[in-house]
Amino acid sequence: MRILNLLWLFIRYTKPKVWLLLVFVGAVGAVLASRNFGVNYFDLIIIAIVSLIAGSAGSEALTNYIDKDIDSIMLRTKRRPLVTGEIAPWRGLTLGLILVASSILILVAFRRFIAAGFLSAGIIDNVIIYSYLLKRRTPWSIVLGGFSGGFPVIVGWYTVTSTFSVIPWILFTLVMVWIPVHIWSLAYRYKDDYKRAGIPMLPVVFSNRTTAMCISFSALLLVAFSILPYYFGEGSITYIIVVSLISIPLIFFAISFARKEDQKSSFTLFKYSSPYLTLIFILFLVLKLLH
Repeated sequence: MRILNLLWLFIRYTKPKVWLLLVFVGAVGAVLASRNFGVNYFDLIIIAIVSLIAGSAGSEALTNYIDKDIDSIMLRTKRRPLVTGEIAPWRGLTLGLILVASSILILVAFRRFIAAGFLSAGIIDNVIIYSYLLKRRTPWSIVLGGFSGGFPVIVGWYTVTSTFSVIPWILFTLVMVWIPVHIWSLAYRYKDDYKRAGIPMLPVVFSNRTTAMCISFSALLLVAFSILPYYFGEGSITYIIVVSLISIPLIFFAISFARKEDQKSSFTLFKYSSPYLTLIFILFLVLKLLH
């Protein structure tokens, strides 16, 4: 029982709610690559998933280590294991380093060199560029650090095949556009927390009006990019119809937030944007498999 509790503690430390989504989009990329070439690459799909779990969890562990001082100040994050002392800082750092190294070595061992390159780039972008260099310096850190959120689908694709296709890059772009909507709408609700910790997130640096307009515009941009597959010949009429139905509430919540500029509206937008990306990916995958 004690071992299970310790295992769960370390899993919780890696922020599984974050990396599960990254692994999911990567798995979609791998399945689509397999399906696109009409060959069963089940073993490579598993390799992609395992390496993405290790890489994503390891990255989150390292960002937790970097952010431990500000996590102790913010009310939303003050119960994280490094802050409470449940995990010693050196253990958290060691776990992160072992996981990210293992993730790259797995891909290299199976000669998935392109995938290993993109996974390495994603880890560097998340840990070094976003968390270490930009997060405490610029309100646009989440945009520049968003590459790491899109790379998993590229890693998944190139674990299965080295053949170029527009498909993973369309989905990569979709994730990139989704990230600012998701993060900024949550940050708007907790802007006092970020201000207290000295983090120049968009809602902290700019006025409520400017922030609400940026977030709402980003949400509308997300809707536009969601229909992008159709214009590249990768989506059907069914895809357009379903995406339109899914996007109607997002458009409504975005416009509502732009008009009211309050924390309740921003949090509503955040809650709906959370499953939005997952729904789009599931829809794209299902229609591709059925086709």
